[in-house]
Amino acid sequence: MDKLKFYITNRFILLLVSSVLFIGIHYLLTDSILPDTSTKNIWFYSGLFMLFFSILFIEPYYSSPKNVITNSIPLLLVYVSIKGTFTNNTLWGSTILLIGILIILSITAIALTSDNESPDSVRNKLSNSIKNIAVFLGRGKVIYSFVFISVLILYKAEIVSEVSDTYLFTMVILWGLILIIDPKSLHNSFTKERNKIQSNAIGEIFGVQSKKIFLVKLYEDRSKSIKRFDILNFKYTMQDSDAYAIAGIVFDTYLLNQEKWVKVLQLGTTNNDLAALKRNIVYKVTETDQILELSNSLRIKDFVGVVIEKSSIGSIKFEYSKQTDDIQEGDLLELKVSSHRLFYQVISGTTELEKLERKNETGFIEGEAIQLGVWKNDLLSFQKFGWVPSINTPIFKADTSDIQVEQYTYPDFKLGSIPNTQLPSVINLHDAISHHTALIGVTGSGKSFLAREIIEQLKSDTKVICIDFTGEWKKKQQLTSLTSDNLDAFLAAQDDSIGLVELPTVSNTVSVIQSTENFISLIFSKAKEAYEADSPMRICLVLEEAHTIVPEGNFLGVNDFNSKAVVNKMGQVALQGRKYGVGLLVIAQRTANVSKTVLTQCNTIICYQAYDETSFNFLGNYVGKDLVQTLPNLKTYHAIVTGKAIRSNLPMIVNLEREIE
Repeated sequence: MDKLKFYITNRFILLLVSSVLFIGIHYLLTDSILPDTSTKNIWFYSGLFMLFFSILFIEPYYSSPKNVITNSIPLLLVYVSIKGTFTNNTLWGSTILLIGILIILSITAIALTSDNESPDSVRNKLSNSIKNIAVFLGRGKVIYSFVFISVLILYKAEIVSEVSDTYLFTMVILWGLILIIDPKSLHNSFTKERNKIQSNAIGEIFGVQSKKIFLVKLYEDRSKSIKRFDILNFKYTMQDSDAYAIAGIVFDTYLLNQEKWVKVLQLGTTNNDLAALKRNIVYKVTETDQILELSNSLRIKDFVGVVIEKSSIGSIKFEYSKQTDDIQEGDLLELKVSSHRLFYQVISGTTELEKLERKNETGFIEGEAIQLGVWKNDLLSFQKFGWVPSINTPIFKADTSDIQVEQYTYPDFKLGSIPNTQLPSVINLHDAISHHTALIGVTGSGKSFLAREIIEQLKSDTKVICIDFTGEWKKKQQLTSLTSDNLDAFLAAQDDSIGLVELPTVSNTVSVIQSTENFISLIFSKAKEAYEADSPMRICLVLEEAHTIVPEGNFLGVNDFNSKAVVNKMGQVALQGRKYGVGLLVIAQRTANVSKTVLTQCNTIICYQAYDETSFNFLGNYVGKDLVQTLPNLKTYHAIVTGKAIRSNLPMIVNLEREIE
């Protein structure tokens, strides 16, 4: 039944069957195969034939006032030439008036159209309304029906006298049957499979923007059914093989010269239905199973966008286009360069305006991501890749579920993970302390919590001493209060106790700074003695609220030369201390308030959310000017980490949240 329906909707078969039917009926009722050539018969049968020919072949493409003018002017000339045969002047005048109105409406619609104004302008709306009227009345179904009926009325008496009422009635029935044919349901193909593919054709490739972006001009009757992320396939004239078809998606849609165009992005290839694909014709994939298969193989749900101009080795810019809008700062992206799987981290997004022509503009989101590189599982780190991806390289939201992370033990410690992945950010705690580490961020960002976790790990083989005036450390951990009297016993003890030095006041007065410097110098000297006696120690000094302990000169509570000298001396201790096993864990809210002499000795930086310009300027030297701009927008418990102790020595955003047990 389906095959029968398919064949009877073929326009060529309908023409053949109808022609045979007409000749057969005419011969049966008139004993003649073809009508004679008298004027009345020529116009009677011409009207009938043009009606049939128009519905089968012209009307599917009949869509503009130009078509109306093309049909109407010849008819106007013919009706003027046969005026003498009309016995009814009213009928002739009505015919001329109708044809004249169609021509005037068509010319008016063309004249009113303005390419320099939007489709919603009054002028273009009026033009479109007039065009619709002209095209509707000027269709072959209408205008040639009028020719058929007018000739029938004009020559009715003569036609009836020569043929029977049955013949005339049969011709009118045939006219009625022609009118009920739906031109849109007809096709040109003789095989169902080929017609099925042709029915999925949406447009033709008009140009190539790059190796992977194709510009496609949509067929007018298909433009409304196409949307972003529809899956397409096609064979391109310049592709290197006929063994496959290009598979891709609608990357973007836009209007150009009041016509709908799409950008098609190649994401892969397919081997389905190759023989039926015409070159440079683009087809929409509509089979459910094929859509599902290609959606998975092309990773459409993970697709994020394409690399655009002004990308570099260290960072890429990309035109953002995602099916589900779920990308955030810090998310991991991936792309392919040759056989390399490269990872990038999102750091920003801005809106941009693309100018297609002077009268057409379209907006898009431009994202930026820094290169982390290739993941090396045995090293638990990313390794930088030394080149930039090509423009329009597809980018995807990273799926790292296939990476089995290697096991690691102390002194390696998991700080956190790359947001929305299981890839860890691993820090070597021995390197972190020996080369000094700074934890920086606003109150409540999680600095002290991470510091306590690090200390818990360190205390197994490191003597940890906290210098604190807030009293917070004493409340939350069992600490041994230290003075110069019991320092030797603490350092010699073979246990995992933590020492605490409580400052007498919360302000950076001369006495506070001096007492702190004395204590640090004492520890330095003890470590030096042990080193020279060939029994080195590993000591970690935790400087809580470092702006009070080692303040920057401009923020000293008392602005005298001696106080500045003391702070500078502590900076020198920090500089030389690592030679003897003394390292610093500096905890501060703002870099502006902390001695730069001390901070610049910190080779590992963990920076939480920050807002002050001084921090941006200082940290920009460590993490780069682009990444530092993400600091105000960092989520709670997210931080930028970088430095010698970080396994992946590249600055990156890390999620430091902990699961609640």
